[in-house]
Amino acid sequence: MESLTAKFTTAFRSERLIYRAIDMQDIPLVARMLWDPVNQGFGDPTLYAPLSGTVGSVMVQKGLEASLLAVLICLPNPQAQQDAAPGLPGNNLRAAQESAIPIGSLMLGKPTAPQTDHWRWTRMGLGIAEEHQGNGYGKEAVNWALDWAFEFAGMHRVELTTASYNDRAIAMYKSLGFKEEGRKRETIYMDRRWWDMVEFGILEGEWEALRGKKSGQSGGQRIVQGGF
Repeated sequence: MESLTAKFTTAFRSERLIYRAIDMQDIPLVARMLWDPVNQGFGDPTLYAPLSGTVGSVMVQKGLEASLLAVLICLPNPQAQQDAAPGLPGNNLRAAQESAIPIGSLMLGKPTAPQTDHWRWTRMGLGIAEEHQGNGYGKEAVNWALDWAFEFAGMHRVELTTASYNDRAIAMYKSLGFKEEGRKRETIYMDRRWWDMVEFGILEGEWEALRGKKSGQSGGQRIVQGGF
């Protein structure tokens, strides 16, 4: 069984990606990635109009304040990996995070009212910079975020929405185990057509089945204290 030390050491990595917290100085970068013309059209199906950097940054800031998790999705810096000195795994991870190359962002929102905290649900938002799309990074990041939500945050369900014209996103969510839970029919107007808003969700038990876990089973049974 995987020890907690090993789990903590790799908690903010996946096969090809590194995840780090979004700092205040990152907000303009996140806004630029989320609201480039392509990402804006597919990820934000509200009125399609140019968005100023100031407004975009304010929207990102509000998202951060309402998030359980807000991370930059990053590629490792090859030069930093070569220069990494031997040492504690945690130190190497911090160095890797600091030098990593941001390619997108991911947020998991808090419930909208304290009265629903006990429902243990969160809504996911994802954006990958246009030049890095088509490489499977979004799928890898969503998979990682699901593990975090169910293993560390104690969530019972993760949900998200997308426009019915976003075929690639719909295919990706279904491939990761999300179930289509409903549609708001013809609620989005884009390019002289009406489109549906599609609701997706995945439950803790469905995630457990995909990962081969029993209900309530953690990644490991043995607690190993590190650093002592």
